[in-house]
Amino acid sequence: MRMRSMVLACVLCLLPGCGSEGSDDSDGDAPEHDVDPPGEPASDALSDEFDDASTRSRWRLWQEVVGEDPRHELLDIDQTNPGMLTIRPRAGGWYAEHEGPLLYKLVEGDFLVETRVTASKIGNPDAPPDQPYNSAGLLVRDPNHAPGRDNWVMYNVGRQDGRVASEGKTTVDSQSVLELVEGARQGRLRICRLGSQLVLARQLEGEAAFTVTQRYDRSDLPATLQVGAIVNGWNSLGPEPDLGVAPDLEASFDYVRLSRPTTEADCMAP
Repeated sequence: MRMRSMVLACVLCLLPGCGSEGSDDSDGDAPEHDVDPPGEPASDALSDEFDDASTRSRWRLWQEVVGEDPRHELLDIDQTNPGMLTIRPRAGGWYAEHEGPLLYKLVEGDFLVETRVTASKIGNPDAPPDQPYNSAGLLVRDPNHAPGRDNWVMYNVGRQDGRVASEGKTTVDSQSVLELVEGARQGRLRICRLGSQLVLARQLEGEAAFTVTQRYDRSDLPATLQVGAIVNGWNSLGPEPDLGVAPDLEASFDYVRLSRPTTEADCMAP
């Protein structure tokens, strides 16, 4: 299948994911950092087929870790949709210093994380969401961050800026740049870490094989990262979410699986 791609490199504040103003540390005070509590990296225990509701306790939810209000209306495993993780977000999402739901584990070293995810309109599982930047997928993130010092890479599918597409987004010190590639609202997504390289590959519905859509050199990221499932309910084409509009996304994840790649070929293996 020939894939028509539309790649958008964004400029600060033109679209969500295109950057934000960093915090002003001119008063000389060191910023407070939010850091995960002590714990061992997950290793292969990251993998979850989402066919057992009790495995929810094995995951960390970022807002619970830092004691914030939930960023979701619904989040469960093997209940709303049997054999799946289901998440419905509140307005907001992953862009610059903004955060959405993140269900994750700590993973050390090189890894390949894969999910099969569907971004559906609430009440109509056969259609994509209508609201802009209502999407679902994967996030890998530095657990240690502060205002103006958020660092992560995201990969998702769903409704973007008026089209259904996958989104690759790299955020360095809270400055985000996104790239969109048109495609289906469901399929397999992978983020593959090999040293400082993060390779994003997809095989969406109707695609015969995995294709690399983005590569990011992120030598700034530490050995241990937060790795897991995210959703976005941004509802806006501007630099701030539209908090007055309810997202229309229901995200369904069939699984999250971890393996240990040795070459880039592993990142695109069937």
